[in-house]
Amino acid sequence: MLNLTHKNTMKKTFQSGVSLIEIMISILVMAVGLLGLAGLQINANKYLKSSGQRSEASDAAYDLSERMRANVTGLASYLANSKPYAAGSTDVPSARKVCNINTNSCSAADVAVNDMGDWYRSLQARLAGGSGFVANVPNTTVPTFDVTVMWKEQSLMTPDTTCPPAAAVPVGVRCFTYRVTP
Repeated sequence: MLNLTHKNTMKKTFQSGVSLIEIMISILVMAVGLLGLAGLQINANKYLKSSGQRSEASDAAYDLSERMRANVTGLASYLANSKPYAAGSTDVPSARKVCNINTNSCSAADVAVNDMGDWYRSLQARLAGGSGFVANVPNTTVPTFDVTVMWKEQSLMTPDTTCPPAAAVPVGVRCFTYRVTP
């Protein structure tokens, strides 16, 4: 006789705790991804600041080169008033010589001194540890100068090989040089 009252007595087995492990692994993967994104953001900000300073340096070098082109008779005074990095960042004349165009009260040398003072003050305002240096390029048929803009860059741990030796630049200072032929 067939027993119809007998039910299938197979028991279902449950896996307990698997969902919790899956959630923990997904949180770990997400945390690693977010840390990677944070690292990318930090590097992007660092490179953005560096490119901004390089752009400011380029503008400043161009500014002085245009001043030199406008005052060709005073070129020697630009060289004479150029200072190495340490002196250039601290020894800036605070007063300008007042020039009157109508009475020619300023010489070309006076204009160059004013230009260099304005330039140094501008570099200090625009760049971290900003300074500049002007050097004559030897062995050229026409007067040629290198205008070097210098600034402190925190990420630079070695000497910048593009800096001119006469500028006496310490480690951690970046240089941008612009060649000028007035």
